[in-house]
Amino acid sequence: MGINLGSNAISALKLGSTSVSKAYLGSTQVFPLPSGIATATISNSSGNIKTTDGTFSATQFSTSGSGTGATFTVTIVNRFATAFTITNIGSGYSVNDTIELQIASLPAQFQVPRVQLTVATLGY
Repeated sequence: MGINLGSNAISALKLGSTSVSKAYLGSTQVFPLPSGIATATISNSSGNIKTTDGTFSATQFSTSGSGTGATFTVTIVNRFATAFTITNIGSGYSVNDTIELQIASLPAQFQVPRVQLTVATLGY
């Protein structure tokens, strides 16, 4: 959902010379729109992650959308991703985007298929 004026979306908002950091319509924030990951679910834990059990840093390897910058920690138990924490929400994501993760300390060949998350809700 966006604020549209004809075919143009609002990407910056000013009142006179004052920049507006947030705008509300009633109690709903309408500017800027949320685009960081607030919550997500593990949609593919693969069961083929070749590492010892533990918690690992992870970044986005690919996405079905246009979001960038999200980072995570992922818990691996018996070669499955069992839990994760969002450490940076990133920006530009949409609900239902899928994100494939790159576990930082593992070579790519040890992560096929990759751990995949699905964005559930957005935040600021």
